[in-house]
Amino acid sequence: MLGLIATLALFTLHVQTGRAACECGYIDSQGHVWREALIANFTQPAGALAALQNDWYISNWDIPQGSNKVIRYTPNNVFQHNDALGIKVSGYSGSGPVSSGEVYTLRSDIQYGTFRMRAAVPSVPGVVFGFFTYISGTQEQDIEFLSSDTDYYQTVHYTNQPGLLNGDVDPDATKDVVVPGADFTAFGEHRIDWLPTASKYFYNQAQTASITKNVPTTSSRIILNVWSNGDSLFSKGPPTADSIATVQWVQLYFNSTSLAQPAFQTACANAGNIPKCII
Repeated sequence: MLGLIATLALFTLHVQTGRAACECGYIDSQGHVWREALIANFTQPAGALAALQNDWYISNWDIPQGSNKVIRYTPNNVFQHNDALGIKVSGYSGSGPVSSGEVYTLRSDIQYGTFRMRAAVPSVPGVVFGFFTYISGTQEQDIEFLSSDTDYYQTVHYTNQPGLLNGDVDPDATKDVVVPGADFTAFGEHRIDWLPTASKYFYNQAQTASITKNVPTTSSRIILNVWSNGDSLFSKGPPTADSIATVQWVQLYFNSTSLAQPAFQTACANAGNIPKCII
């Protein structure tokens, strides 16, 4: 984690200079005002990996999975892909850990917000593509796509963890949604609105689910990953060929435990109470 800490000072400078025109915050279509923003444009001329440099960490470790296969997050599986960011599970050789990809925000102080990505899901069966907030297994809200689903191109799984109750799926914490007419293999916007009383989920600006159970209350990170452990009941696989998610951008508008409301109001006043940026 030394690399994460060393980069934090650079990140702080980036946020301060990057939000100068929006010192009075960001207002979304629901009327919510968010104090800060973190935006990564992976189609920028400098390339997708350059867009990760200041604000994101690329995972590089193994995660044991009990009786299932080890997930091995490797930087090689986060890469420039078709003028965007590629995150993949490598085609499995038949033995050893499953090479997977993951990125997460350096900041872990994010508390409530609207989190958006424009992405195309993997089409090779046997992986999970996730976009989620996380600080622990009971403080987590997930958007997940399973490439082995029959209708993987229009099925999305929303969960406020824990998603199980007495060993069974908790219908109040988990929503499996089929979006008629959708094609998630084409680029589209997927979104979590993390509010104090609910997690609301959207596809292309239309709300697809709302979960009021297990809404996180603790400041968190934002994570994108593509993984497989061969679990026959969930990820399935591992894939026999590379299975790639492609992400054009991530836009995070949020409040944090590092910028309290009084300090935000002072910054806004010092900026002349300029209009809020519309998102």
